[in-house]
Amino acid sequence: MKRVLCFLRRLAFAALAGWASIASAQHLGGLQFALVKTGSTDSRAGLSYADGSLMQPFRFNYIAVLVKHRSGTLLYDTGLGTRVDQQAAADSPWWAKLLAGYEHLNPARRQLDAAGEPLPTRIFLSHAHWDHISALEDFPEAQVWVTVAEREFVRHGKPPAVWPSQVASKRIHWKEFAYESKPVLGFDQTLDLFGDGNAVLVAMPGHTPGSTGLLLTTDSGNRYFFVGDTVWNAAAIGAESPKSWLGRRFADSDVAQVRAQIGKLRKLQQLLPDMVIVPAHDASVHDKLGYFPKWVK
Repeated sequence: MKRVLCFLRRLAFAALAGWASIASAQHLGGLQFALVKTGSTDSRAGLSYADGSLMQPFRFNYIAVLVKHRSGTLLYDTGLGTRVDQQAAADSPWWAKLLAGYEHLNPARRQLDAAGEPLPTRIFLSHAHWDHISALEDFPEAQVWVTVAEREFVRHGKPPAVWPSQVASKRIHWKEFAYESKPVLGFDQTLDLFGDGNAVLVAMPGHTPGSTGLLLTTDSGNRYFFVGDTVWNAAAIGAESPKSWLGRRFADSDVAQVRAQIGKLRKLQQLLPDMVIVPAHDASVHDKLGYFPKWVK
């Protein structure tokens, strides 16, 4: 009986998730992505999630995700930008610099220019914290797509979460968008970025009011779910563990919403074990995928 109930729960979840639309997307092809590592720092697992050990090292990356599709190129987050040192000097409190430093700076714009890579025409954000939007003004050619909720968060946010020096430039072309009510994998509010199901933005509020996730299906049919800062450490998903007390206190806008999102991720991990869930900062996951100029196809 327990097995039957478990099967029925999974079947219901799959039906609600819009399974058919995602399953068919993998046959269309035409998408690849690359992780652009813009910096990193050393931390501890116990600082990244509540059940982690303070004795276990944790490498904290700052990345941008470059998505190349036959219809165009986009960026999901920007990582650290060419002016991050000046931005930090202007806006980062001294104690925040101790908690969230960075080294090995290598901005995405420099890497793309050096490789002769076509520049993105659109930028989507997992959320608008300083380490995800530092390079917005490095890409004046692109539109920066945000929800109304996240745009308001940018307008009214203050350090250490939002740095005014990063968002005041007239070189940034903001574009507000609305989701469609087309459920995908249990997420009710979604936006199909290329119209073929291979890149789907999903609403994941909690870490910030307008936080997003990005579901990608590559040319090979493999699936990847970029979940921003819903979790910092992939181990937190299996443990269904929130961030450390310090992380929750200073980073999450709505702790209860974040816990609910982690619960969804745990269910997805059980339902789709082959799908790779990619937190924005977990170097152990990023290392396995590799970094630009390597492409995941």
